[in-house]
Amino acid sequence: MSSTAMHHDFQVISTAEHVPVARRETAKVLADWGMSEQVVDTACLIISELVTNVVRHAAVLSPTATVTLAVEEQTGLVLAVADAHPLKPKPLPAAHDLGGRGLFLVDALVGEVHGHVEVVPDTATGGKQIVIRLPLAPIPA
Repeated sequence: MSSTAMHHDFQVISTAEHVPVARRETAKVLADWGMSEQVVDTACLIISELVTNVVRHAAVLSPTATVTLAVEEQTGLVLAVADAHPLKPKPLPAAHDLGGRGLFLVDALVGEVHGHVEVVPDTATGGKQIVIRLPLAPIPA
């Protein structure tokens, strides 16, 4: 079992104006933890896309989203966004004109670094949490 070395939770309102708030908070926390610029940039993009998905698809049932940032000794960097909407999203096989780029992009970013994505039911809210695990060490070429 992994022990958590660092942990930070925060909530954002499920509106477009709060996507940059989530991005800035993520950047500040990860930079304060000493993460590399590349890790911070990737994490900020992932959090932005996940919070945007809450705004676009879950806000009607989830007026706020909870963002979790953590470093686990065995796992690496953990990024999570939870909302109260029961729909379990899936990345589309390709981006579409009207959207569909969010999880497609997240999936591609996570795959590049051999990370892991999972959607976990949140029994407390009836919603879900999208959990991203990224290694902290560079992947050999």
